[in-house]
Amino acid sequence: MKIRKGLYIAGLCAALVFGAVSHAFLQASEAGGAGDPLVTQSYVHQLVNQTLAALGQAGAGTTEPFIFQPVQIFAGQTLIGHEGTEIILRAGQGVAVVSGDAGIVNVTSGIDISHGLVIPTNHYLIVPRHDGRGILALTTVYLMVKGGYDIIAH
Repeated sequence: MKIRKGLYIAGLCAALVFGAVSHAFLQASEAGGAGDPLVTQSYVHQLVNQTLAALGQAGAGTTEPFIFQPVQIFAGQTLIGHEGTEIILRAGQGVAVVSGDAGIVNVTSGIDISHGLVIPTNHYLIVPRHDGRGILALTTVYLMVKGGYDIIAH
């Protein structure tokens, strides 16, 4: 009887030790690897930003891909958005600068804003192509911008 009880306890101890070692091994796995497939949002943002920087797409006139950044332009300056740039006019007066037939997509109202039309405040805008579309400031303008852009002084 004592031998069975001793074997039972030894087996239980071996199982506990094996479980602890396995757990420690999985904890030491690299984030995103087979042992730990879940990653944090900040890790993904860091990886994307490093990749963009390596490709030479990050730099002046480019905001972090996932965060709106405040941008101020003055009367007479034009902010030209790159493809996919998202813009929200927070204060000031500006008009659309558009080359060609299509305009700047106003997601808030579901229309295209054509050349020379007033940009409404607090509307979510998307520049569909990098072909010279943007906002000409009539006064000092405060924008929230996500994506690439150029500021041109006239």
